[in-house]
Amino acid sequence: MVNSISDINNTINSGLYDFGDFTAWSMEAGNTIIYNKNTGEQFKLTQQQVDQFNTAYAEGLQKSTPEALVSVVLDDLIEDQQYDYEEAKESLIEAASDIAEVTEVAEIIATGNQSTVIAAQDYAVENELTEIKQEDVQQYNTSIDAMLEASITKNMIEAYSQDIQVVDTIADLVINTESTQAFFDTVTISISEMSPAMLTVEWEGYAQDVYSDMYYAYAPIPDLEAILR
Repeated sequence: MVNSISDINNTINSGLYDFGDFTAWSMEAGNTIIYNKNTGEQFKLTQQQVDQFNTAYAEGLQKSTPEALVSVVLDDLIEDQQYDYEEAKESLIEAASDIAEVTEVAEIIATGNQSTVIAAQDYAVENELTEIKQEDVQQYNTSIDAMLEASITKNMIEAYSQDIQVVDTIADLVINTESTQAFFDTVTISISEMSPAMLTVEWEGYAQDVYSDMYYAYAPIPDLEAILR
């Protein structure tokens, strides 16, 4: 499997950097070069490469200990939460930008002289900036919720992965699953609706809550300043 991993990584690195660099150079003004239409073939992944990797990887997964598999699953789920966070952050920026357009025009109308106020009023009407739209408010607020949920979930998974009891509990779920690969392919982990100190592990229609004291080791104490007073 090591050779297959290296082969895949070498191909995609070549595509990202070698192919990416010389094609990017060709896109600059004045750098006129017309490549042959088959130039990119050597940088593509072949089906043979993919099949060899997937076969070797599947065998490796089957031979892996449940605990090792759980570590891989948790790492992947952390990456998923990081991706979800960035998506929500982009949505927040987009909504904030739309709202700021309205407030900028409103500020001109509130503080400008007569001529700038008239121009701003016309601009607002022409560009549909006469109010903060409810959909922008909804997108802004929903994005904040999504960013917070992704942050909490990512850090709970990260903290709980240090708890051997949690790892063993999830490993037992892997053992009790008909196919290790099926668990790996379908498992999701989210914050339990029953308690913020529990994670819900779901796979193939099954669900199991997993508790850990690690939550209290990393969660900030509520109203800490008030307590210290």
